[in-house]
Amino acid sequence: MKKLIHAIQNGVFIGLMISIITSLIFSDGKYAPLYPGSFMGEIYYNNFDEPIIMLISVGIWAMIGVLMTYGNMIFTDTDWSITKQTVVHFLMILTLFFPLAILAGWFPLNLESIASFIIIFTVIYIAMWFGTLQSNKKMVNEINEKLGR
Repeated sequence: MKKLIHAIQNGVFIGLMISIITSLIFSDGKYAPLYPGSFMGEIYYNNFDEPIIMLISVGIWAMIGVLMTYGNMIFTDTDWSITKQTVVHFLMILTLFFPLAILAGWFPLNLESIASFIIIFTVIYIAMWFGTLQSNKKMVNEINEKLGR
């Protein structure tokens, strides 16, 4: 239960920070929890008041936090190689994150925006994977040094 609450908190915090940053960069001084010109943004803004749109956004950010937290379970207690774990994790996260990103109103539904999303997601995933790899290598080396190897 603690892990779930922490996942929700992280998702909401990160989603809120991203929405504030993107509002500062792309808006004309007005906060928007999502891109109003996106497919879902148009639906939300045509059918709901701003507090409801914010509530929807918070719910989606919470789901993203849960996905990212529990998606990492692929890397625990398995006989799979690290390559297989990484490929399955990448495909699973992309497959589940993509519709949440659409629901979150992060981009318009057109080929260019979808391709950009996938490219950006892949670059961020590779960067995080590489950072985690380096961190784990450092940790293993420190443990080996303590063991005198």
